[in-house]
Amino acid sequence: EKVLSNLDILRESILALRAKIDKFCRRLIEKDPITKKPRYGDKTAIRVKKVIRQFKTLELGVSIAFNDPEFSDLNPALSVQHNHELDVSTSTTATKGLVANLRMQIQQHNEKFQSKLHAKKTKELMEAERIAHEKVITEQMIVEQQRLEEEKKREEERILAQRVQEMRQRRAEEEQRALEAEREADRQLLELVPVKGPEGVRMQLNRMRESLNDDKKALDVALGSLYTLFDQIVRKPEEVNFRRIRRDHPKFMEDIGRHVGGREILIAAGFRLEKLDGVPSFFSREPHIETDMDGWSAWFEGLKKTLEILEEEMIK
Repeated sequence: EKVLSNLDILRESILALRAKIDKFCRRLIEKDPITKKPRYGDKTAIRVKKVIRQFKTLELGVSIAFNDPEFSDLNPALSVQHNHELDVSTSTTATKGLVANLRMQIQQHNEKFQSKLHAKKTKELMEAERIAHEKVITEQMIVEQQRLEEEKKREEERILAQRVQEMRQRRAEEEQRALEAEREADRQLLELVPVKGPEGVRMQLNRMRESLNDDKKALDVALGSLYTLFDQIVRKPEEVNFRRIRRDHPKFMEDIGRHVGGREILIAAGFRLEKLDGVPSFFSREPHIETDMDGWSAWFEGLKKTLEILEEEMIK
């Protein structure tokens, strides 16, 4: 590029100097109209010819380098003789060789430049392709990572749902076993009361008295608590809380429930085994007096009779 730039500058300089060189050429062949002698002396003519010869050599070289017809011909103002005297033609061959060598160097330089430019573009293209490929790979990795994370999340959710389902199943099975155990316990408890009503109450009181034969204090507490319980119901049969006894109530278990015949007395007196608000209880259900007066009367008479039996037992 630098060589070409310098040649361009040289070409412009030659074009600028051509008018002056043409003037030198004309004066070199002109003669004084009076003396009929050349305008330049011998020494000056030699110097002028040398300058013209150098210029023509440069002009010819630039013409060959640029293949420019504007520089291709020698100045017509010069005769063949003067052209010969300037020895322009003799220097043409050497100049052509020099220019050819220069042109070859320029061509080689251009080829190297084009090669480097091609290599640079190829490198840039390869780099762009590498970056694009890495971008695609990165995006694929991101997509794959997201897929793996989503798959992991779904698997964790599946395992969690499975565990929840298994826990629910175990809880349901445990609840079912507990319910069956409770039903079995209730069944066994009910089997201990083959007879209900006043006669059944007396049978269960006898069982309690026999089991507490050596613990009169515990028997008195049990009888007293039973008496209080039935006395409250007889006094206020409409009060539901008096007719509902939690089966696991600490006070009930301490005074009555832990003794043989204690729970059975309630069942013999008409209490049922029910769950009230989810709590296992002994419950004496009051018949509707408006719709079942006979049933209500029998229910209430049974409570009163049980209270009388308890009074008799307490006197013994």
